[in-house]
Amino acid sequence: MRAVTSPSTTRVRARIDGLDVARAIAVLGMIAAHIGDEGTRAPDTEGWGWLVISHGFPSSLFAVLAGVSITLMLTQRGVVPVADVGSEQLTRTRIRVAVRGGLLIVMGVALMLLDTFVAIVLTNLGIAFLVALPALAWRRRVLVPLIAVLVLAGGWVARVLSDAVDAEPSRPLPVLDALWSYRYPLLVWLAYLLVGLIVGRLALRRDVTALWLVAGGVALAVGARVVEALLSDGPLESPWLSSTSHSYTPVEMTQNIGVALAVTGSCLWLARRIPRLLWPLRATGSMALTVYVLQILVIALVGNEMILEPSNVSLVVTCAGLVAFACAWRAWLGQGPLERLMTVTSNAAAEAYLTRDRTALT
Repeated sequence: MRAVTSPSTTRVRARIDGLDVARAIAVLGMIAAHIGDEGTRAPDTEGWGWLVISHGFPSSLFAVLAGVSITLMLTQRGVVPVADVGSEQLTRTRIRVAVRGGLLIVMGVALMLLDTFVAIVLTNLGIAFLVALPALAWRRRVLVPLIAVLVLAGGWVARVLSDAVDAEPSRPLPVLDALWSYRYPLLVWLAYLLVGLIVGRLALRRDVTALWLVAGGVALAVGARVVEALLSDGPLESPWLSSTSHSYTPVEMTQNIGVALAVTGSCLWLARRIPRLLWPLRATGSMALTVYVLQILVIALVGNEMILEPSNVSLVVTCAGLVAFACAWRAWLGQGPLERLMTVTSNAAAEAYLTRDRTALT
């Protein structure tokens, strides 16, 4: 029988600062994708061409890091190996993840009602949390093939389902649309979350792990682009060999996973060397959900002109304001407001369930 572990009996380690830095890059990158001007949406301005990297990469990084966070919840930030996690801790984590997934869905729906032109990721990410519950303690030999199947076929299946549903006069319940939605199809997004589950099991506090993540991530990203270059002009030329952002082809997804691994590894390595310099990003990443929601509220308040007529002045001002807010909140109040809501609500639900279960047994 596996040993039963709980926060009351096991020392929980401190936060991993590099992950917060990576979360900050993810959320700020998504803001750039929403309101930044890379020179293609506003033809009268030159824009910043390098902002093209904000399309596709940050949102997939956000999902991978969500998976990492789930595993760290399960292992109490790396104190207990997944193989040694007891049944009570596994149940506790599943309840916490389920509650957080439900809250993400509610927040996502609420943000959609603001009628901005932003494709809200939270609803689909919350559904992915719920779908991934059985997989929290699965072994790598199960997770890796499943990820491979989702990478190779998930985007194609999502598009086939989307076309089939669009051809029908009646549509199913809206929540089911997450399976094949245009921007964040669950059949694809689940792959990023599962990658994060595996990454979260690594020794993330060791430099060698960070360097291996960088090396492996670069190899995946470069390899994907090489495959695209070699095959795109040959007899196998196909839209499913494209690396276009949000195309959800095997090439694009492999590239996104590689970039997510490389960015995560780089942030882990740098955060141990220049922690004070990176403190603003650490503060921002520690409340990435709050920052994400706030930028949607800003867009709703100012108007969709922020998206239709992008300005890098607006981008800089928005990002600077949100980073300043995060720094002030972190310094004076600690955990971000929405993160605190997530923690308190999910912990209370888990403890209430387990207490009832223990009472029933006695």
